[in-house]
Amino acid sequence: MSTMAQGDCGDTPVDKTTSAVLAAIRGVLSAANPAAPVDDLRILAVLGPVLSTTADRAMRGIKGSPVQAAAFAHFAEQPYRVAGYAQILSAGACVEADAHTCAEEPLAELNQVLGRGDEFAAGTLALPVDQTIPAGRKPLNRDTADLLKNLLRLTYFQAKHRVDSYEKLLPHRGPGGSVRQPEFPRLGEILRDAVADPRLIANTAGKLGSMAPALEAQPNPAESAAELEAVAARAVTDQDAGTVGRMLREANVRLDETAIERDEAAIRPFLGLRFRGKKPTGYQWELTTDAEGNELLTTLADDLNNPRTASGDRISPPSGPPSGPAAGQPARPIPEWAVGSGIPPEDRPREGFTDVGQPSSTTDRDTLPGERPAEANARARAQRLLQAVLDAVRTGSNPGVTADPGMSMNSRVDMLVMIDYDSLTGASEAPGLTGHGDYLAAATARRLACNAGILPLVMGGNSQPLDLGRKRRFFTKGQKRAIAARDRGCINPGCSMAVNRTEAHHIDPWSQGGQTRVNKGVLLCVGCHSAHHAGHFGIEFIKDIPFVVLPVSRDPLQRPMRNWVFHPESAAA
Repeated sequence: MSTMAQGDCGDTPVDKTTSAVLAAIRGVLSAANPAAPVDDLRILAVLGPVLSTTADRAMRGIKGSPVQAAAFAHFAEQPYRVAGYAQILSAGACVEADAHTCAEEPLAELNQVLGRGDEFAAGTLALPVDQTIPAGRKPLNRDTADLLKNLLRLTYFQAKHRVDSYEKLLPHRGPGGSVRQPEFPRLGEILRDAVADPRLIANTAGKLGSMAPALEAQPNPAESAAELEAVAARAVTDQDAGTVGRMLREANVRLDETAIERDEAAIRPFLGLRFRGKKPTGYQWELTTDAEGNELLTTLADDLNNPRTASGDRISPPSGPPSGPAAGQPARPIPEWAVGSGIPPEDRPREGFTDVGQPSSTTDRDTLPGERPAEANARARAQRLLQAVLDAVRTGSNPGVTADPGMSMNSRVDMLVMIDYDSLTGASEAPGLTGHGDYLAAATARRLACNAGILPLVMGGNSQPLDLGRKRRFFTKGQKRAIAARDRGCINPGCSMAVNRTEAHHIDPWSQGGQTRVNKGVLLCVGCHSAHHAGHFGIEFIKDIPFVVLPVSRDPLQRPMRNWVFHPESAAA
């Protein structure tokens, strides 16, 4: 291991400050008990209470300051990341020392010492003397993970994960005492530098390890593995866990096009709807479905619970002639929170232009005793979806029965599947991608195309009227499909709102001569739509692809970038 990995300090100002603080702590501990040697374990024992006390004092000192609160969140994250590194490092120390062979007596004494950590830190208590179980006799713990489970009150899986992460990420002892290099050294460096979530780093290493069979099938396995680790290393420092997971999933699909088909075949025998009995809360059924069924249900749920859709609007439309802005009625006012105080009046969103609606009610049913509004809302969402499924069963099982126009299944629900032309024609087996980010095997996508027909998404030309100029203000269904295929969801980086929870936005305001064109429209959810009009971020088109320029507080370099949630492979322009 490098000297830095062992805890030595370098020559930077921070390193010098760290050395001075460590020297001060050693001096305090030595003065408290001159007879006891001050080692690093005693320093670790005192750092916990010091950190806890400092955090409490910092919290009291913030006094409502947003800047100080943000700084507190940042500085509090660093000790957590360092502690995650220390946890994995300590698991490795137990592996290197064969700690699982420790005998019962010293372990019992150690528990007594650890229960009085303040006395150990003060030097009035010492650690017990090592004593191991002789070779040939059954050890108290079967392996290192078993020891950590019992010592730290972890699950065996958690303990084993730390041991495996140590071997994957950090230099460790091999057969004969030789030093073996880690499988993922770049991720190990990030772990040591504490610049990313240690759990995310360890989980990413585990996922990369599971992709070994696909990497071995590549023409140059070592080069492919190094490139993939480099991409993963950049992702864990810049993105969240969900985005890193999607990036690795997409990488696995690129390496092995048949992986999704194998996954579908593996779960196919378990698909079904099973009755699980009557409970006090009702009759319970268990539904197990594949990506196709999940996409249909998720899309339907999005539509039913979106107050901006026809089926999601829980208020019955009035009879008679149309009303609202289209009929000359007053437009709904823009919420105050959507209008930034520093935005000039001429640049603020106009009434009737942004289409920002008022927030929907928490739920359309009364809350139960002791139920929080969020719980009531989730229950109402589930009820609406259940009713839609039951309505579909009623109409679908009786083809001769005319559907009630008021039934929720008569909503505008579309299932979007994006697939390459070669896969559609059978020349390739690259999987399709649903609007909610789930993969479908090429064969499944072809079957859906046979049943549902094919609508080409053409960015211009005669197959679909995508360029309507100023003939109409609202985007057509074909235009929205084309924009959805390009954007996949809200374009604001970090926003996870899928296609069905977004609305098409004119880059150039319609009220100021903007045109209703695919290369002049983007998808934004209601919240991000309002934030954009309030001037919180900018949008630029580069080669007919929309990029977002985040505020300086989020991206000091002001780089045009795509939403990494839906486009993890896209780098900043």
